[in-house]
Amino acid sequence: MPDWKLEVHRTGYGQQPFRVHAGSCPDGQGKALDRTEARRLLAQGVEACPFCRPDVALGVLE
Repeated sequence: MPDWKLEVHRTGYGQQPFRVHAGSCPDGQGKALDRTEARRLLAQGVEACPFCRPDVALGVLE
């Protein structure tokens, strides 16, 4: 199980980052991320899962 994962949405223009999840979150599936990549995506405005709250665990809050 990855520590973090990225859920993407498929659009007419390819895949777009949608939401970052903790690896144990049952709510999302997606690409495995390392801590640095997960923090970078959250800092760039990718949504944090409202259930597992990776933004809190990673110290990246709005």
